[in-house]
Amino acid sequence: MFRVLLKFLLPLINFLKQQNRIEEIESLRSFVSSRSSYMAQVSLYGYLKARAGTRYVSLIKDPLFASSMKTARNRIFLACLMDLTLYVLKTIHTQKQQNFQNLDAFAHQFFIQTLAKAPKEVFESLKREVVILEFEKRLSSHDWKETDDSHESFSGSRSALLKWAPVVEEFKIQDEEIVSNSIHFKWLRVCQEFEKQIDFEKIRLVVDPDVSNLEKTGQKGSEE
Repeated sequence: MFRVLLKFLLPLINFLKQQNRIEEIESLRSFVSSRSSYMAQVSLYGYLKARAGTRYVSLIKDPLFASSMKTARNRIFLACLMDLTLYVLKTIHTQKQQNFQNLDAFAHQFFIQTLAKAPKEVFESLKREVVILEFEKRLSSHDWKETDDSHESFSGSRSALLKWAPVVEEFKIQDEEIVSNSIHFKWLRVCQEFEKQIDFEKIRLVVDPDVSNLEKTGQKGSEE
């Protein structure tokens, strides 16, 4: 269990050590990946600790519960990754006030490249190509011009937390408002951090012409 958690924490630990300005796409991908991992863990584990109380330690030692928690963390991480990808790209698009061409294509490519560096454990219960299809579905209905509040921008991860957390459904219904507000405020801190670190002048959203090969690479990796 500890080794699995460590694989998720390492990207965040490494990124926190650097705290560099986000001036190019690679550092933007690192930010999105590390903060998505962070949000998945603090939101899920925080909720479970609050619900279980003193029973939390004994629960995570139970193999069945630990397995359910792992599945939930992976699903929430993927939802966070989708939410944050769309949020940061829309924020850059809005701030630079330029007419980017092929923004959908860039978002698609950006997500695949970020997903390629995710721990293998993420895809144990959900194949990589299925995740990409889910993102494509969200992307097809995404409006780059519409101004969303942060609450709506991160609705995917909020729904994933309430759906996948290994908590009795009755409790989830009771906890919905509290859990939603909790993850909302955590996302606000991530958004504030992003705006402090991003360099809107230097960052450029340019589509790699070899997008199709990236898709094939991602599919191949999911089959290995």
